[in-house]
Amino acid sequence: LYKCNICPYTSRIVANFLRHLRIHTGEKPYYCDLCSKYFSDAGNMPKHIRTHTGERPYECLECGKAFTQKANLQRHMRIHTGELPFPCKVCNKRFRQQSNLTQHQRTHGHSKPFLCNYCGKGFRFKGDMLRHTRIHTGERPFKCNICQKSFRQSSHLNHHKITHLRGRKYICKLCGYCTANKGHMECHKVKHTGERPFQCSMCGKRFSQGSHMRAHHVKHTGERPFPCTVCGKRFSQKSSLNFHMRSIHFYGKYVCLLCSYSTPKASHMRAHHVKHTGERPFQCSVCGKNFSQKNNMKRHQLKHTGERPYGCSICGKRFARLDNMKLHQVKHTGERPYGCPICGKRFAYKSNLNQHRAIVHFGYTKF
Repeated sequence: LYKCNICPYTSRIVANFLRHLRIHTGEKPYYCDLCSKYFSDAGNMPKHIRTHTGERPYECLECGKAFTQKANLQRHMRIHTGELPFPCKVCNKRFRQQSNLTQHQRTHGHSKPFLCNYCGKGFRFKGDMLRHTRIHTGERPFKCNICQKSFRQSSHLNHHKITHLRGRKYICKLCGYCTANKGHMECHKVKHTGERPFQCSMCGKRFSQGSHMRAHHVKHTGERPFPCTVCGKRFSQKSSLNFHMRSIHFYGKYVCLLCSYSTPKASHMRAHHVKHTGERPFQCSVCGKNFSQKNNMKRHQLKHTGERPYGCSICGKRFARLDNMKLHQVKHTGERPYGCPICGKRFAYKSNLNQHRAIVHFGYTKF
């Protein structure tokens, strides 16, 4: 008999005992080579692989509906048989699934048996308590397989995925990548197959995508098809043009590939990116209005509270927003904190600097 030294578990079968020990050690020796996920139990691997292949080996003989797991088929069969194997001990009402019975039983009492270990708040349902706990831990276990962004709740992830799926009808069955362009999907698939169908006619080197082959080909021809729209300098690759734009003209470390917006801060780029996705994950708890950025939501909430936390140290005037207070203070100080990196002229407001650069240096006309 094998006995666990950490908990009361015992087993006569060594394989079962070793599998149990991984609960305590956290060891996950089984690896999926399609998505790099690890598992502690080899028995979970076939079920997981079906999420990639789409295979559903368990089929209902009554209606033909197929399932990835046998337990799911057994639960489904109760729809046809009418079986209700889980009775409530209080009112004798019967249920098809144990989870439905558990949820029903709480209607007989008002207890909140699931307590948060961090703040002590009680919950009627374990799932609600686990979701609440992530507020304290910062855990974001639900990751988008398209852009890798993580979320605290699965519902938030599902809402986010819609931003990727709008107008996109081609979906990769292996990893969930989606696109509206059939050609893009064909290019994407070679990542899984390892195929390299595009060959350079000059040196014979092979590539998985035509765009990569064309980028390589200009090394032989000397062609520079990507011009800078500011100074006219030409480049052989778009990535080189982007690097030139952010280092010479925009002074930003991060450049948006969708609109060429640039910024030295990754956090600013993440905040900017939601303008393209349309995502608004931050909701006002007072009126329910949604915002793309957390700071915008906090500023909005000041309208409900009437709070003006930022006071001018010179005249005492108060403001709801820090940036408005700083803009106000330059009237007193005469400070001109924004300098043009091209000619050195200084401005009190950033908007005036941007207008100056556009008209004087980049040749835009003011309307």
